Amino acid sequence: MISKTKQEFIEEWDWLTGKPLGIPVDRSVAHKEGIPHEGVHLWIYKIIAGQIWILLQKRSSQKDLYPSVLDISVGGHVPFGLNEGKIQKEASEELGIDVNDEELADLGYFRYEEKIPQMDLFHREFQHIWIMNSNIEIDDYSFSDGEVEAVCFIRLDDFISVLSGEISCAESLYYDGKDVYKKKIEFEEFHPLFFSPGMKEYLTKIIEAIRQNS
Repeated sequence: MISKTKQEFIEEWDWLTGKPLGIPVDRSVAHKEGIPHEGVHLWIYKIIAGQIWILLQKRSSQKDLYPSVLDISVGGHVPFGLNEGKIQKEASEELGIDVNDEELADLGYFRYEEKIPQMDLFHREFQHIWIMNSNIEIDDYSFSDGEVEAVCFIRLDDFISVLSGEISCAESLYYDGKDVYKKKIEFEEFHPLFFSPGMKEYLTKIIEAIRQNS
C-alpha cells in the first residue's frame, strides 16, 4: 500500500547471505537506512500480430516515491509474515487480476541498491522477478486501490529503443480505467530508473527472458 497513508511492516533480510531474518521493520525506515528487504516484480507481455508487447503501469500521483511515471507491470513489497502468494497478492491489488503459478516464469532474485541523498533514500532490495505471457485484454485490468492510475501496452522493441536513446517516444495502447485509446508515450513519462546504469543488467535479464519465452 502507499506508505503516505498506511504504516507498512516488511521483513529485514541479510545483505550478504540474501536470507530473511524474521525481523519486522517499517518500510519507510528501511528506505532511509538501507535495511535490505524483499520486493516482488512481475512483467506481463503478450504477442500481437507477431510482435511482443509489454504492459506498463502508471504509478499513482500519490506515491511517495516516483509518482505518476510508467513502471513495470506489477511491483511491490512483501508484508511481514506473508510467505506464499506474494506476487499474486500484488497483481490482484494493483491490476485486479488472478495469477496462477503455472502462468509464471520465475527468474529468481536480483540484488538492487540505490542511494539518493537528496530524497533521503537508501534502498537495498532483493527483487524476486517473474514474467508472464497473458492474453488479458487491456480493459480487463482494473485498479481501484489507489496504487495505479492507468496501464498501457508498448512494443518491446520500442521500449528498448527508448532506453537506448534511439527514439524519444513510443506509441502505446493506453487504458485509463475508463477508455482505451492510442497514446504517444514521451521519454519523460517512463520511470527514471529504467535509464539508470545500475538497471541495465536487470532489464537485459528481463528482455532476454521474454524473448526466449515468446
